[in-house]
Amino acid sequence: MSNSDKRKFMRYACSIKTRFDYYVGNPDEIDVSISVPKKGKGVIIDISCGGVFIASNTRVPAGMPVILNFTLDKEKISVQGRIARTGLLKNNPTEVAKKFSMFSSKGDSYIAVEFTHPIKEFNCSKLK
Repeated sequence: MSNSDKRKFMRYACSIKTRFDYYVGNPDEIDVSISVPKKGKGVIIDISCGGVFIASNTRVPAGMPVILNFTLDKEKISVQGRIARTGLLKNNPTEVAKKFSMFSSKGDSYIAVEFTHPIKEFNCSKLK
């Protein structure tokens, strides 16, 4: 079974600037309402209602909470999630990373974020 067969939501290629707050430390002890985040930015290059794939120069730890802020269809969106995977684009053998290696000018790392709750604020089909 390929990765695409396991996806809950349809994914769409895009190019959306994002700023994000991320956290470091013990994920079980982080309370995003009171913990002080670090700041990062990047470009969302793949999106679904359940998560995003970001190209960034920001190094983040996997498994940590993250809050993404971006504008989609003229609507400001803020969504909480968890950093599922991260690493260097050049070291990622997946089809997605290979396909997006052209985005290396946007950042040399990838950050895969899974949203805490799927977002319904926008219609994913608008991204086609």
